[in-house]
Amino acid sequence: MHQGSRRPLQSVEGWVALAITLLLSITPATAQEEPATDGVGKLPWNDQQTQLGNLPARRLTHARELLNLLSIDESQLAAFADGEPLGDQDEETVIRILYRLPRFARNDLYRWAQPIKSLSAIEETPNDHRADTFLIRGRTTRIERVEILTEAVERLEFDHYFRVSVDLDASPHAAVLCCRDLPVAWASAKGVLGEPIVAYGLFLKVGNDDGERSEFAFATPHIGWLPSQPNAATGITTDLARLATLGMDISLFDEVRNLNHKPITKADRECFYQLLSTLGNADPTSLRANARPTVDLAPLLQEPATQHGRLMIVRGTARRAINILVDDEDIQERFGIDHYYQIDVFIPLGDQVIRLGKQADGESPIFTNSFPVTVCVLQLPPGLPEGADIREEVSIPSACFKLWAYRSRFVSGFAQNQLQVSPMFIGVEPRVIQFDSSHNPYTGFAVIGGFVALLGIAWFALWRAGKNDSKFKRNVLTRRREVQPGSSLNDAGIEEQDEPDFSQWETGEGGRVKDEG
Repeated sequence: MHQGSRRPLQSVEGWVALAITLLLSITPATAQEEPATDGVGKLPWNDQQTQLGNLPARRLTHARELLNLLSIDESQLAAFADGEPLGDQDEETVIRILYRLPRFARNDLYRWAQPIKSLSAIEETPNDHRADTFLIRGRTTRIERVEILTEAVERLEFDHYFRVSVDLDASPHAAVLCCRDLPVAWASAKGVLGEPIVAYGLFLKVGNDDGERSEFAFATPHIGWLPSQPNAATGITTDLARLATLGMDISLFDEVRNLNHKPITKADRECFYQLLSTLGNADPTSLRANARPTVDLAPLLQEPATQHGRLMIVRGTARRAINILVDDEDIQERFGIDHYYQIDVFIPLGDQVIRLGKQADGESPIFTNSFPVTVCVLQLPPGLPEGADIREEVSIPSACFKLWAYRSRFVSGFAQNQLQVSPMFIGVEPRVIQFDSSHNPYTGFAVIGGFVALLGIAWFALWRAGKNDSKFKRNVLTRRREVQPGSSLNDAGIEEQDEPDFSQWETGEGGRVKDEG
């Protein structure tokens, strides 16, 4: 999809002339401003429904159908006892459902989901609604880790799960979500209670009921994290919090964070499309106002795990803009995306140098003038054409997605199996930078005329100066050295005039010589 290499960013205090050496496990190459041409096309992710094996081709209409196909039938669901909290009596069915939930396609959960306000309607007949799917939003109040019996671990392939208590938004009720995994930052940091979350949950049972407030139990394959405030303890930057308020699930970066320096894979898919949808529907003016004015390549290349979601303006020369069709039904249905544009942008390096590979390797890809980055957007503006051979100056407010690797002819020229590594961004609609060419055409002629006139004046002044010099030599110098008839050269007084004659000058104040004439 993209290609490129350049030099590392240098600071005033010492980065100048320092080439950033990237230990990227790739071999080096030398830098040219050549747009990438290979690897273009659909990103390598397929509809997740294909991973369900020999399931029926028809579209399923309820989670119970899929659970039944996965050997969890109505009798097991009916074993849940309502009116009491989740306990040991429920664990066998809970862990069986959690074991199967990774087989559920996100698109199915999206289609089946009901709004949370429908919960009150199922309190009367909860047994009729087992495995109904709900879109759950709220804030965490308690997190409990539940260990699984040792004898069950080997066949289940996981040894614990979590129960996350949540105060529901837009509902007087509470929920407890059973989930195998949590956002990575929650495991090591304190203060994650009160965090906004979003999840698709399968209803299991009604727990405690005090008459006004009930607790509903759900099983979910994933708890999305929507932090509303920066938090250094959990790694939430101002940019990540801003993306979360726009609807981006920040926990999706957890998996992508482990995929830097690697090609795009299915594991990147959900985060890629959710970020593309989030920014594609955001206000470009607001994002531009809050983004860093330039791309700082040094941390992007050296510490990519700290840069996910970083907002910055990608400004440079667009060399290619390719329309990528999205034929995955779930992406079209959930995000309304049937295509996007992949733009190769060469950003200027100034006096920086980027070297890919270890310096000791000898020849390696080096970028000295510009460095290629990839920006994916939902739409192109007027003035930015599609094509594989364009040259337009663009400015694109963008969020860093990952540092990705792809095949390029430039890097392959140094080692056949080596990949180009460069940042991939997700951006809003680009802005084409137009240079002002609307000046009066006569202005140019006036400037040229003035320049010619100045040349003429200078030539005339030089000519006059030369003419005066000739006259002076003729009338003064020659006569002063002219030998009168009947005299010899000894009488001309030439020796007496070897040194300058300052007899007509006197010294002024401060020892300076002043001219009395």
